[in-house]
Amino acid sequence: MSKTTAYSWTYLLCSIPSKWFYGVRAHANSLRHLPNGWSRTLGYLLLLVLLSGGCFFGTWSSIIEIWARSKTYTHGFVIVPISLWLIWSRRDYYLRLVPTVAYSPLLAVLAGGFLWLCGDLSHIVIIKQVAAVAMLVAGIWVVLGHTVTLSLSFPLLFLFFMVPMGEELIPALIEFTTTFTVKLIRLTGLPVYRDGHYFTLTSGSWSVIEACSGISYLIASVTLGFVFAYLNYSHYWKRVLFMLLSVVVPIVANGFRAYMIVMIGHLSDMTLAVGVDHLVYGGVFFGVVMLLLFYLGSFWRDPPFTPIAIVPRKASVSSTPQQLAVSVLLLAGFGIWQPLAATLLDKQGQLALPAYVATQALGDWRQTADPKWLWEPKFPRAAEHSKAFYSDSHGNSVGLYYASFGKEEQGAELVNSENALVSAVESRRLRISATDTLAFALGQQTVTLNVTVLKENSGQVLVVMDSYQLSGEISNNRYWVKARQLVKHLSGDTSPELKLVLWVQPDNDDIASAKRLLTGFLTAWLKQQSI
Repeated sequence: MSKTTAYSWTYLLCSIPSKWFYGVRAHANSLRHLPNGWSRTLGYLLLLVLLSGGCFFGTWSSIIEIWARSKTYTHGFVIVPISLWLIWSRRDYYLRLVPTVAYSPLLAVLAGGFLWLCGDLSHIVIIKQVAAVAMLVAGIWVVLGHTVTLSLSFPLLFLFFMVPMGEELIPALIEFTTTFTVKLIRLTGLPVYRDGHYFTLTSGSWSVIEACSGISYLIASVTLGFVFAYLNYSHYWKRVLFMLLSVVVPIVANGFRAYMIVMIGHLSDMTLAVGVDHLVYGGVFFGVVMLLLFYLGSFWRDPPFTPIAIVPRKASVSSTPQQLAVSVLLLAGFGIWQPLAATLLDKQGQLALPAYVATQALGDWRQTADPKWLWEPKFPRAAEHSKAFYSDSHGNSVGLYYASFGKEEQGAELVNSENALVSAVESRRLRISATDTLAFALGQQTVTLNVTVLKENSGQVLVVMDSYQLSGEISNNRYWVKARQLVKHLSGDTSPELKLVLWVQPDNDDIASAKRLLTGFLTAWLKQQSI
């Protein structure tokens, strides 16, 4: 490297920090001279963001962790930059508005806080995440006032796209994609046999799994579609119409994508589109569809709209005492929920199982030795569990299992998808051959249970019933259980929250008799315990 080149690089590297410093100082000076009290307001907004991050650090961390872990939600990293860019692109308009504190949105802050409390007590992460974003938006509303917040409504509401939600749509999307694909195949004139989400052609078999649901395409389309509609249309009906199209088009397009992949595989004798290459075909197809959607949408774009800032006649910058008062109220509105949740949860966490689970005799039933059946329930994250077997005078035996999760933690909750009857390891020798629900009246309540038939590779059958037991009621409805848990925690009710499982290995695979046996035992059990 020549001396001249070395000198040039040295000068450049040394000049960068000084240029950056002077640039930052210039921006800082310009911020101090913003009109209508914006410089002080921006300072309060920064403090609000720090307050939200500090009070709900765990919730915000969970959002970012999901962005980093799941490709479906990687877009979350660009939501805040996009929102800030949308605001920056119209900064001249916003700076003509006068930010004045508003007190009524404090109610929205409290409502968001209560929602977060409900999510924390019921261990539903997505509710906590939605609540954290809602509280931040409501806090901004308090600091900026009604007029400014209304003008910023889209960039602020766009922040809700940070919440990683949508996975609950996957089963419905899988069902739609399967049905849509099979119907198109039949319209093509090809014979196809469908079994659930699996279908078979003469050339081979296919299945629609989570990766084929199109959830990633849907989320990407909705996010981009909302921004496109906001930037290109000033008429609200056009915005709403394009937003709806950004929801419908990717769902239908994913159906055509699946059909296209199946037909490529079928016509190539299963040599194409049966491996990683089908992801490439699908990605290219979706990209073309989205480009076509945005291209067609551009034909109806409205001319650039230059809004005129209309400042209320008596609008004035909020005084320092007003802003300090609002700051104290926001500090309280954000800060009370974590301690309150900890206090309420400390009252819970009853680890010990109730005494009645150790009952030795029950009418005609007596506790007996383990018959060593081919399966028994296992919930590794349970805080405490109990297993017992009972037999009657006719030699019939049943298994009874209770599990308590005590002071629940994330991943160790009473209602959790991890609490499966058959683990991944057990699935190598066991499969679920049938599922059903059972309901029967007991006193003033209706007992509901899940009924599952397990079949071993050898052909041996087990009949399993499971449900949840809370506050004297038994229900298999997961949503009811979550709601009941929330009410219990808010009211300070410390009664046990239990997972209940009964099972039997029937003679001669007589499933109907096994159901009657389990129902009769459970009825006698519940009557004696007077739950």
